Amino acid sequence: MDGAEAAGMVIGRLILLAIPIVMIVVGRRRQKETEGRRGGSLKIGGIILLVLVVLGILGQAATQVSTAP
Repeated sequence: MDGAEAAGMVIGRLILLAIPIVMIVVGRRRQKETEGRRGGSLKIGGIILLVLVVLGILGQAATQVSTAP
């Protein structure tokens, strides 16, 4: 794996992690602004998406380690 490929993988993973984090932050702000009436589903969806992304990254890393020469 060369430097460009590694940098691309790191940037891609950061983007994948940023999306659910932004969802959680926006959901929390909406809950504060509207006394909890809105934003709850966005926050919960962000948390679920974050867990799935982290599990996917860990699964991909495990696959790469197990198939390493």
